Parts: sequence; structure tokens; C-alpha cells
Amino acid sequence: MSEVIIIGGGLAGLTAGRALQQKGISFQILEATDSVGGRVKTDVVDGYRFDRGFQVLLTAYPEAQKWLDYKKLNLKTFLPGAMLLMPDGSTQRIGDPLRDPSSLFATVFSSAGGLGDKFKILSLKTRLSQMSIEQIFEQKEKTTAAALKEDYGFSQKMIDRFFQPFFAGIFLENELMTSRRMFDFVFKMFGEGDGAIPNLGMEEISKQLADPISDSIKTNARVSKIEGQTVFLSDGSKLSAPNIILATEATGLVKEFASAKKEFQTTVHLHFAADKSPIEKPIIALNTSKNRLTNNICVISKVAPGYAPERKNLVSISVVGKPNYSEKEIIQNARKELKNWFGNEVENWNHLKTHEVNYALPNQKSVSHETTSNNLKIRDGLYLAGDWNFNGSINAAMRSGRLAAEAIGKDV
Repeated sequence: MSEVIIIGGGLAGLTAGRALQQKGISFQILEATDSVGGRVKTDVVDGYRFDRGFQVLLTAYPEAQKWLDYKKLNLKTFLPGAMLLMPDGSTQRIGDPLRDPSSLFATVFSSAGGLGDKFKILSLKTRLSQMSIEQIFEQKEKTTAAALKEDYGFSQKMIDRFFQPFFAGIFLENELMTSRRMFDFVFKMFGEGDGAIPNLGMEEISKQLADPISDSIKTNARVSKIEGQTVFLSDGSKLSAPNIILATEATGLVKEFASAKKEFQTTVHLHFAADKSPIEKPIIALNTSKNRLTNNICVISKVAPGYAPERKNLVSISVVGKPNYSEKEIIQNARKELKNWFGNEVENWNHLKTHEVNYALPNQKSVSHETTSNNLKIRDGLYLAGDWNFNGSINAAMRSGRLAAEAIGKDV
């Protein structure tokens, strides 16, 4: 019998397993689907790789640095900043001239904001570099929208044309009601590292975490209920252990045992193959139009060539939320919208796949960065792990798994 049963093979559950392994504590991970990774999975079809939603690893994440081997992941990085798709059909660039000198001229002369806005970006980057992550999460909470205007003094134009579309794509909500703590944390991570993806897709992160503990993972093992220290599976079997970690989504088994954030963000992700790349650089392009359907677009194979067959281009398009359209209507409206910048060639893009990610992120109006495992213990022998418990990020998912394992390590 294992000392710990971990329910859920996402990043939180896998990291908990890795941390328990380091402590010499036996465990078994039960994953309901046929593969680990949770939301961090990649489908492979005809040589194309489709992440389930637009996902990026921020290399400055402390937990990622602790658990992942970046070199073996073969990370490919995005250019800092973004291309701006302006309503009049033109494009502009906002970059980070300190890290990418080639973006200096375009950034200075971009009409997205005044020169003062550009200096305020540098000032904000400096401010956050001097704050610890703990200090960032100790700040009084207010919305990101309010912090950008009231605390950081950005013009409404700069907010509308850069911050709103950029962070709407990260937070998956258009009003920027997400806590300013989360904004500051993400902005700090962008400033101190790269936005990157493994050359063979984001699931490589899950695979790397799972590889050293693969003998302790059981897939296609759906848990139907927990009674005491016994776990009942949907196939009628049952397992028992002195300790159980619940590492499922907040909408899963967790809600039966603890108060969890039940609100979440949804996204729709479109994948197209294009003979000619609409964007030549490895950069995210932001749709700055009001009442837009498509939020951001990138040619993901320009960032990581492994995402597409040789001489092919994989276009990745993100939609925030779930529009009240059929899949066919979403595709048609996306093509119509993107013609404004990429012309009639958009009609020749071959639609390959649509991913609707129902639970993409937990609601983040209030977030935390706990430094202890105190709030992860439900009762003796039952613990929680999951990014919803802290904040919606790869870093928080892995951190929660580690802290849950540490809590068990103290109790055994």
C-alpha cells in the first residue's frame, strides 16, 4: 500500500509526486484520462501540434526553474512585447528595447501610447524588479484595470491598445477585473525571463515531470468518491492510503470537501495551416479593435518549428470566452475579421482544429501566494493541490503540489 494517493495527474499532482519521491514517501497518482498533464496537453495530428488553448511558459517562474530542465525541453522563445493590429488595418510594434534593441525605433514611434507611456513601462518594470513575489501578493487588491490607470498612470489609449488585449489573452477576461497582484506578478515574470514554449508542444512539460515517477502513475483511473481514507474508482475497485491529495480542478471532487473557487474562464482556440506565413517574426499579434472576436494571433511554428511539418505554417488564434456562435460561425467571423490585416489570403488558410477549453483558468479577482502549506490541509489525511488555490498559473499549480507534499512530509 502506498503512503499517499494523489487524485489528478495535472501539473499540481505530478509535482506533488516528484516532491514526495524526493522525500522517500511512496505514492500513487490516479489520472482519470488516458494521459497526464491536465490542461497542459498537446494533440498531434498529421505532424501538427495543437496545445489545448494558447499556453506559454514564463521562464522566470521559480517553481518551473526548480522542477524543469529547460535545456531538455528545447524551449523556443517569443520576441518580447507584441505586434499591434490597429483598427485601420495597419500594424505597429511595442517591444522591450532593453532586451530586443531592434524594437527600439518601432516602440518609440508607436501610436499605441505617448512617449510618457513608454517611460512608464520602463518605470513599472524597474519597480517590480525591486519587489519580491511575496511583496507583490501582499499588496492591497484592486482590479488590474484600476491599477493601470490610477496607480501606474497609463493613458487610456495605451491601456486599450496594448495592456487590455495583451492581458485579456493571459487572464481570459476582457474587463481586466483580475487582481492587480496577478498583473504585477505576470509583468514581473515577463520582465525577468522569456515567454517560451517547448519545441514539441506544451505537453513536453507534463511528460518531463511525469517521466521520473511513471511507475507510480495509473491512467484511466477515474475516482467516483472518497470515504475516509478509501478512494473508490468508477470501475468498482478501491484503494486506501493514510494520506490523500486532491489535485483536481476546483469543479471536480474538491468541491465536496472544501470551499473552492467555482468561477472560471473559458477560451476557444483555433488552429489553421497556411502556405504563406501571415507573420514572419516569432511574436504575438494583438487585435486592438473594439468588439473583437479574435484576441490574439501568432504563427506558432515561427516560434517553435516543431509545431508544424517542414515548410508549413501553423496559425494559432485565441478567442476570449465562449462566443454565442457555432464552431462554423466562429471560424467564418474570425476569417472576416483577420482579413483587415492579412487580406484575402486568410480564406486559403486550412482550418485544422478547434479547441474549446471550458475550464481554462480559475477566477482571479482575488489571488494569493501562500508561503506555507497551512491552507492545503482539509483534515488529517486529506490535502489539496491546484492552481485555483493560489492563482491561475503553471507556477502556482506546481507550487501547490510541492507544498501539499511538504505538508504530508511534516505529518508522516
